[in-house]
Order: sequence, then structure tokens, then C-alpha cells
Amino acid sequence: MTRRIILGTIVGTLAAFAWAYVSWSGVRLYDWAVQPLAADAELAQRIARAVPRDGAYAFPWIDVEEVRAADPAARKAAVDAWREQTMQGPVGVLLVRQQGKDPLAPGRYLTGAGYLAFCSFLMSVLMAGMRCPSWVGRWAIGMLIALFAAMAADGPDMAWFQLPARWVYMGIADTFLTWTVASAAIAAVVRPKQS
Repeated sequence: MTRRIILGTIVGTLAAFAWAYVSWSGVRLYDWAVQPLAADAELAQRIARAVPRDGAYAFPWIDVEEVRAADPAARKAAVDAWREQTMQGPVGVLLVRQQGKDPLAPGRYLTGAGYLAFCSFLMSVLMAGMRCPSWVGRWAIGMLIALFAAMAADGPDMAWFQLPARWVYMGIADTFLTWTVASAAIAAVVRPKQS
């Protein structure tokens, strides 16, 4: 079974990596959800000056110190101010890396392949323990796992961070499709011993 798990990890990684190429370059799934912001745009320059270091920044943000204050009136005022700003908008999450990096560097692809390999290993281990004799059955369970992972990972962004629906739907679709493709390949090679 160990050989099949290793083989499942390899074919799953290749299938997931191939789908990632198709989704980014062939189907261009992300073009539907992400709008370009020119690096020389005034907004990009203002962000570079306003953000102190790499990280994730949400806006508007609630004044946590006032919410923790003992005075109920101060707490209510802080929550009311944050709520009002949120209702007026804009609302967003900003991901910033101050120093640029080569987007086509080999390390980027190795990192991507590494996390895809780890995920493929986990899917292979799950399928090895299923004892399901049919490829279709193992693949169906793999798709269910993919759907759970996609909904659990990307779904909350629309509720809690109010991210645009297109971004959330694209994330769900890409995660689901990546692991549907990979689980088909893994299900083909990771079979229980009795089948």
C-alpha cells in the first residue's frame, strides 16, 4: 500500500499542477475575478507608503482597545463607528509584500509543487483507507472531500470579510476543480488490496 500512496502522491501532484496551469493560462479562471491595478498607479504608490510592513490589512477596522474598555458607552461607540464605516464602504482586505519578487522564479513553482504534493499525499492516504473497490466510488469521495475543502477554505471570506462574490466563487471553483482532477488520478492508482 505504501507504494500506491507514493504513486498516488506523484500522479496527484502532476494532475493538480497541470490543472493549475490550465486554470491560470488556458481557462484564465482568475481573469474573471481579479482586476489589474497598475504598479505605477497612484493608489499602488500610496499603499506602499501607508503600509509599514508585509502583511494582511483589513479596512475598516474596529478599535479593539475601545471595545475592551470597561466603559460600556465607549464600547458601544467603537462598535457603532466601525459598523457605520463598514456599511458605507469601501470594505476590503489588502495583502501587501513591500519588496517585489520574480513571479516566474523556479522557487515559486517548487513551493507550489511542494504544497500540492503534500495535499496529494493526504488525499492518497485517505483513499488508501477507504476500502472502496471502484474507481468511481473513490473519485466521488475525493470530489466530496474537494468540495468540503473548497467551501471550508474560501466560503467564509464572503461572510466574514465581505470579499467580492466573484473572488470567493473563483476560489471555491479552482480548489474544487483542482482536487477533482487530482482525486481522479489518485483514485486510479490508490486501490485497496482486495480490488
